[in-house]
Amino acid sequence: MATSSHAQAVKSLNKSSGRKRFVFKNFSQRLEEIEIDVYRSLDPLKAEPSEGSSFIRDYLVQWRELNTAEDFISFYEEMMPLVQTLPQVLLHKELIISKILARLEMRARLSLEPMLRLIGALSRDLLEDFFPFLQRVVDSLVSLLKSGADREPEILEQIFTSWSLIMMYLQKYLIKDIMHVLKVTVKLRYYPKDYVQEFMAEAVSFLLRNAPVEQLIKEC
Repeated sequence: MATSSHAQAVKSLNKSSGRKRFVFKNFSQRLEEIEIDVYRSLDPLKAEPSEGSSFIRDYLVQWRELNTAEDFISFYEEMMPLVQTLPQVLLHKELIISKILARLEMRARLSLEPMLRLIGALSRDLLEDFFPFLQRVVDSLVSLLKSGADREPEILEQIFTSWSLIMMYLQKYLIKDIMHVLKVTVKLRYYPKDYVQEFMAEAVSFLLRNAPVEQLIKEC
């Protein structure tokens, strides 16, 4: 993983036995520990949402048990009536994505992880209908990075886990138009931090590895 000149240090729990239970890790060391593994992070991967429900509703219920941040609770109460079934999600998709993206702010950092996961869940519900939102999602992630998330390893991991989930759920459709994916992701792929570019390269390479050779030749 790329290194950084940042000298930011944090106190981390040392899991080894001994008197020194805490050690200081700088920004570069924390970046080295980031692992984007969407398969490991799913709990577990469900083939279908709960009966008559939607993936985003299931994730909302799951995260309501895990996250007590005021901002997330407010969002949960606002969204639940709109996501009970897949037809509801399709009907309110514009409102849902707008509400999620509006909450991707550092001031609501305690709610960022569930919000980012919900983007992945929404992409799984909408599939091809999620395509028109890709550029807005990228723009929101870039804005979040610029507001300070690019200096927070934990949030970086959450951002790129979310993006990798989108790539995984939509790969069947995205590999049909690789050039479009490259176009809408240009702000992320060329974000002025080497480690952000590396994370993005890993996510995009997932698509390239799964794209038919004929499609890649055609795009070239």
